[in-house]
Amino acid sequence: MRNFGRMTMVRRQKLLEQLRANEFVRVPELAALLRVSEITVRRDLDGLAEQGLIERFHGGARLLAQPQKSAGALPAVAAEHKKTIIAAAAAKLVRPGNTVLLSGGTTTLAVFRAIAQMDVRIVTNNAMIIGELDGGANAELFVLGGEYNRKTRALNGDLTNLTLNEIHGDICFLGTNAISQKNGLTSSIYAASIVNRLMANQCNDNVVVVADASKIGATANFVSLPLARVRTLITDSAADPAELAAYRSGGTEVVVCDDAAL
Repeated sequence: MRNFGRMTMVRRQKLLEQLRANEFVRVPELAALLRVSEITVRRDLDGLAEQGLIERFHGGARLLAQPQKSAGALPAVAAEHKKTIIAAAAAKLVRPGNTVLLSGGTTTLAVFRAIAQMDVRIVTNNAMIIGELDGGANAELFVLGGEYNRKTRALNGDLTNLTLNEIHGDICFLGTNAISQKNGLTSSIYAASIVNRLMANQCNDNVVVVADASKIGATANFVSLPLARVRTLITDSAADPAELAAYRSGGTEVVVCDDAAL
């Protein structure tokens, strides 16, 4: 599954090429062209729409009218590549037979892709993962119940928390809106911060934060964890070196991924 993230990037770039060449495209035509399922095409189009590159409509999509968006594919593809290399590094920390807790977010979605063929059990509140299952997976998957957040496509709330309290994991991978030396791991959504905290509690503090450089040194509204509870941070080479040095001095292992990897 390590190549899965790269395949997604290549596929979405081809979708953008089709959108540039045509006024609009429809899902069945794209599925036939790319030789993938219509579910996969819809998921890719939804991802491109979230990145502000296209406009979705029933049955298809069109490129957004703003001229600057046509050049915006490269940053979007580059961002997805960063998540893929972070996920590849995260997968090296997982052992056969592990129970892995995964929080919501697109970087933890990339971690799922990297470990989905391993002999592991995955427990997650990340509803985006459900859309990945048409590609098959060897891992056992447990999706936590809860209230669905349309913006983050994650499940949170009392039901999620109650279920998590009954599960013990070997390792957890947490996505985040922000992480800093001063304020630790923080989230823009209160319910998500609670889930992150519970996942850390339920894996004996074997906490791995996966976050691209844009999250490093930033602070969001709600505290999930103090930095001292983060065992490992995996990020990319654009992260602020001074901030990373402060994390290391506080006892957090920092893994910086080479952007040329994969």
